[in-house]
Amino acid sequence: MPPCPKTAAASPPSQQSNPMDPQRLASMANQIVRNFAALGDDHAAEATAEHIKDYWDPRMRATLLLRETTSALDPVARRAAELLRAAE
Repeated sequence: MPPCPKTAAASPPSQQSNPMDPQRLASMANQIVRNFAALGDDHAAEATAEHIKDYWDPRMRATLLLRETTSALDPVARRAAELLRAAE
């Protein structure tokens, strides 16, 4: 059976995006916020902060809280970052 075209064309791990890239982490946080959007902004921010606190590596959280990363966050994700910063 021939290899799947997507698998065969995939970049080697050294050329894939860095999981600690600030823009990638901001995008991930924004996606989490969208998943909690039905809760309303305040609850979505709280739920996002709780999710990040519970499931993200401390290095990922620290990178998310950097100024250049928080500037790429949606307003609700930015509020989640503020909650995380206040909880430290």
